Amino acid sequence: MGAEKLAAFGESWMAMYLQMFHANQELVFSLMRTWNPMLVGKDAWFKSAQAVQSAMLDVLGKGVAPLHRRAVGNAKRLSRSSPGR
Repeated sequence: MGAEKLAAFGESWMAMYLQMFHANQELVFSLMRTWNPMLVGKDAWFKSAQAVQSAMLDVLGKGVAPLHRRAVGNAKRLSRSSPGR
């Protein structure tokens, strides 16, 4: 059971790392668009801030998904194997 938890946390960290890598790339391009005088719109900084917030929520979601998947799988497995239910 301990090895399974370690594997789930390893999956979680890797998923978060990959999502953060992609989020950083998107952030750089978003900031480049914001600082370009020809592309700056009325609410460019607001859109950039929204992109950062959305990216962080995506990173957290990617990190929780493997843990959630394992927990739900364990709950289903344990409910099937327990007698009297």
